[in-house]
Amino acid sequence: MKINIDDISEHGLSVDISEEGRDIEALAGGKLEFSFITPVAAHLDFVRTDGNIHVTGEIKGKIRLNCSRCLKEFDHELNINFTDFFVRGKEEGGEKELKDADLDVSYLEGPELDSTAMLLGQISLEVPIKPLCREDCKGLCSKCGADLNSGECGCDKDEKTDTRFAKLKDLKINKP
Repeated sequence: MKINIDDISEHGLSVDISEEGRDIEALAGGKLEFSFITPVAAHLDFVRTDGNIHVTGEIKGKIRLNCSRCLKEFDHELNINFTDFFVRGKEEGGEKELKDADLDVSYLEGPELDSTAMLLGQISLEVPIKPLCREDCKGLCSKCGADLNSGECGCDKDEKTDTRFAKLKDLKINKP
């Protein structure tokens, strides 16, 4: 959904949005590490001051991720509260040292804000770097690949030498 900046009064503008997951995925070009199970619902409050836009919002929905330990799919509930600040104009080019305040600013070119892009950005920030299906996930056996959450795999646990380093156990070190 496009929000025209001129429609935002000094008293603000509140918008309730429901976006289908496929629309958000299309904006990302299909390069997401997750998929949407439910539509994404958001309540956004826009306030304009001196041509700049301050946005606060709440996003709810459900996405599907793959566990980084056992590789099984699982559902992750989204409940995101966020604040964003948009400054009209282009971002200054070239290298410069960023300050903490610079990290909270987005630059806005043109007369509209794209709420779908805003939702995608906030959801992407919320997705865990290493998603886990559950906190105590045991993962996969490093030898046979069995799911250790289903039980022991039967591999020989006594052999502790990693086969990639097996040659090192024959290494003799001469001490001076």
